[in-house]
Amino acid sequence: MRRVRASSARLSRARWGQHFLVNVSTAEKILDALGAREGETVVEVGPGRGALTRPLLDRGARVLAFEIDPVLAARLSHELAERALFVETADVLRADVEVTLARIGARPPVPFVGNLPYESATPMLRAFVRRPDLFSRLVVMIQKEVADRIVALPGGDAYGFLTLDVGAHAAARRLFDVSRGDFSPPPKVRSSVLELIPHGPVAGADDALRVASAGFTSRRKTLVNALTPRWGRERAVSAVADAGLPATARAETLGLDAFRALAPKLGPPGK
Repeated sequence: MRRVRASSARLSRARWGQHFLVNVSTAEKILDALGAREGETVVEVGPGRGALTRPLLDRGARVLAFEIDPVLAARLSHELAERALFVETADVLRADVEVTLARIGARPPVPFVGNLPYESATPMLRAFVRRPDLFSRLVVMIQKEVADRIVALPGGDAYGFLTLDVGAHAAARRLFDVSRGDFSPPPKVRSSVLELIPHGPVAGADDALRVASAGFTSRRKTLVNALTPRWGRERAVSAVADAGLPATARAETLGLDAFRALAPKLGPPGK
């Protein structure tokens, strides 16, 4: 079963920086975590040479694969032409996944799996966790440093706006780390596999994230000082106190609930 749709992507393969998963055991661990049922459609991003695609098909899943490299997309489509595989030669961030799923007869939300490109993993995850209507769960392999940031706790060096942004839209947990030797060619950085379960935005999340974004622009400053340029010092001092926070509080020590409590005290910026 072959469906190949060409895109206008003309980036060189070197720029895409592909590192292909070659460890079969690691691939099986990822798919065990995904838990796709027989006959279920799975969206896969970055199938490359098919390290996850082939065992997914062997488990009875239907696979909608987004591969930006036209050479790899054509090869995979040709080699698996008789399988339940649909290949889109496209950047998934620019694709209409909902329309594509409908075209192949799949009803979302569906599971998502991928060995995400290091340079675009963060914008992908921020976009995908905001679509619980499309994705029931995501099991992704990403750079360990980014994974550390997503699952970090307040007060740690890795904790920051990305932690809050993803956490406002999905429950995230680290499943396991992956060694450099599991790839060809081996990357210079380590990788981790995360599970993310989109749950839709938490009430007040947009306002809380706007305040958190301002707070993390100068993470070593006190929250009052970080908020002053947008809300004014008097308002920042009053809001921090009204939210029950100490005057010395910093953004890096606060969880999402603290920012949700602070946001209505501040109100819209610049007023």
